[in-house]
Order: sequence, then structure tokens, then C-alpha cells
Amino acid sequence: MAMAHIVHPESRRKPHRLRTDPHGERPLYTSDDISASVFTAGSVHVDVFVGVAAADIDRWSSVVESRVAPASAQPGSKKARDEVKEAMKAAFAEVFSDRFSGEIDKVVDAYRVMLRESLAKGDDTELQAALNRARLQEKILAGTSMVDQAQACELLGLSAANPSATMKRKEEKREILRFTVDGRAVYPLFQFDVEGRRIYPAMAKLIALTPRTWSGFRLLHWLTRPHLDFGAAPAERLGVEADAVIAAFEREIVPAEHG
Repeated sequence: MAMAHIVHPESRRKPHRLRTDPHGERPLYTSDDISASVFTAGSVHVDVFVGVAAADIDRWSSVVESRVAPASAQPGSKKARDEVKEAMKAAFAEVFSDRFSGEIDKVVDAYRVMLRESLAKGDDTELQAALNRARLQEKILAGTSMVDQAQACELLGLSAANPSATMKRKEEKREILRFTVDGRAVYPLFQFDVEGRRIYPAMAKLIALTPRTWSGFRLLHWLTRPHLDFGAAPAERLGVEADAVIAAFEREIVPAEHG
């Protein structure tokens, strides 16, 4: 991935458009911020351009102002400078993470469409495996009840003034599983303790235990398929047998021993 310097909005340009070449690189998705192309089913090149639009500057300023206490430190003091610096860092993260998370979601959606539309050759094992994964992921998502960001805030009894930022904080704390459907962030409904207006605490423990080799889809698959220990899917027992679900997952991720 390549990233350019931030520039003034008047100098804003689109990222370099990647062209199809003799080696098989194909354009995948292009916007004002991102250009993506694919070499193979398992190789995607993303070129990122960070340009500051007027709306970004306005939002950045408002976030900084909201985070700096009016009289918390003597103007010009080190404490005041540090507060402004931290506020600017937080504002940058909020403004640009929101913008680029949406762009990356669109790249992922375009990649999924490309896989569906591609014709797999009988000997193209890499593409066939990628297509099979995409189909399985779509099947799992289609069979799982989901809520969007605004609905998630409502279920948790949180303000829906900025549901994207609110739920992003939950995601960054690794408290909840999040997926993208049709370009929108969605969350499996089973994670929510509706009566308690919270996310089941077991979810954070399961996410923390998840091996690096596991994707979010693999964890979702494990949670939603029937399990012999419960006579139901583990997701259905998060509120009443949380410890048993965690123990079952710990057994699931222990490497098989041979010999």
C-alpha cells in the first residue's frame, strides 16, 4: 500500500489509476481517495491518496475544539500544547478513519463482486478457493440476523448522534464482531444482551482468544453452527452459559496433537 502526503483541497487529485497490464493486473475500484487493482485472486494492490477537503477541515476543527477544555491549562504552557496535540491526533484519527473505513469497505465489496463474476478455470486452484470462501462468507452473513450502527446504539442505550464513532470505539476495544454488507457496517444481533443493554462480556473474551490465523468469519461460523456441548449454536448460549461457551472455544482452538 502506498500513501501520499496530506495536501490542500485545491491541490486535490485522484490517485494514480492502475491500468490493466500484460501480466494480468485489472482495475478493481477507483475513487478520489483510493485506487485498487488485482493481479490474482489473492493479490490486491491499493494506492491511497489522503487529501483534505473543506468538510474534513471543518469537522477536524470542531472535534479539536470539543476535546480541548477552555480553561484547563495556561495558554502557551506545555500542558496546553500537549492537550492541543492530543486533540489534533484524536481528530485526525476520527475524521480519516471514518472516511477510509468506508473506502476500504467498498474495495472489499468490489473484490467480492469480481470473485463472483470471474470464471474459474478447472486448474486455477487459487481462484476457486477464493470463490469458495466468498460464497461461504455470504452464506454465513445471509443466515445471521444483523443490526446496523444506529440500531446497535439503540440496543445499547447509547446516543445515536454519531453511531459510526460510537460503535468504532467498541470495535477498537475488541468488544464486538463487525462485518460489512452492501457497504454498511453491521453487527450480529446475537452479541447483544437486549435486556441488559450491553454487549455480552463473553464476546470480548472470545475475540481476545481468537488465533491470528482465524478470520472474523471463521469465528462467526463457529458461533452460529450447532455444537454438541449445547445442542444448539454457541451464539444462543452466550447469555446463560458464557463460561461453557468460552471453554468450548478454547478446546476448539487448541492445535491438534499428532504422534
